[in-house]
Amino acid sequence: VAYVEWAHQNGYKVWPMVSNAPAANSSLEITSKIVNSYEIRKNLIEAIIKVCVEYDLDGINIDFENMKQEDKDMFSRFIIELTPRMKEIGLVTSVDVTAPDGSETWSLCFDRNVIGDVADYIIFMAYDQNGVSSDKAGTNAGYDWVKLNLTKFLQTEEIEPEKLILAVPFYTRLWTEDPSGNVIDKTTVSMKNIERTIPSEVEKQWKDDVKQNYVEYEEDGNINKMWIEDVDSLREKVSLIKENNLAGVASWQYGMQTDDVWQMFKEELGE
Repeated sequence: VAYVEWAHQNGYKVWPMVSNAPAANSSLEITSKIVNSYEIRKNLIEAIIKVCVEYDLDGINIDFENMKQEDKDMFSRFIIELTPRMKEIGLVTSVDVTAPDGSETWSLCFDRNVIGDVADYIIFMAYDQNGVSSDKAGTNAGYDWVKLNLTKFLQTEEIEPEKLILAVPFYTRLWTEDPSGNVIDKTTVSMKNIERTIPSEVEKQWKDDVKQNYVEYEEDGNINKMWIEDVDSLREKVSLIKENNLAGVASWQYGMQTDDVWQMFKEELGE
């Protein structure tokens, strides 16, 4: 309650996230049970409404990930049932989704067109292009990949630009390859810890396709690689918001950023 009061006094709106704990091994089955049961969906919606009213919230963010592809329509049904209840009390419904192309349980489990039509906002989580399950080193969120997928959202999925929010990462990954080029380690590194992770003598190289600084250096006989996320790389991605007249920017996650990010957001988006 104290946080919500502080946020409102300082001009912020509060949209808490409702998640299905996607990293849990049981996530697929539990989420499937939820979305396929009218009674469970109804009870969950009632619980969400109750919390929104009790804590004087401004909206909700639905973050269901790692779902069965065959449950795609039932997840849409959950959003179809939730959104009008939220509208009745004047609150916002936003839904997180991944890039359109990918695996069955992380990408093909969303009907982006329906979600984008029903919800107030659809949030494209534009990161994990090469994630924790990848066996090949690569960028976490390359500009070219983000731009291509925004085109898919707007043209193929026919999402209205004023409903689409671009979520950018406040983190990257340090990849370690053995002499044969096999990935033997991958570590998530927050923006604020990047400079202390990379040896000071290592030179950065700007990669114009992904619009990121890149470093590569040897350590203990292995090769470390990092596609750096910094204020310059984020500025390039944020420029796509203006270029496509999108609703705004989101990020994952607060606390990982460097302080210069907020000023850049203000400069680029005029907020």
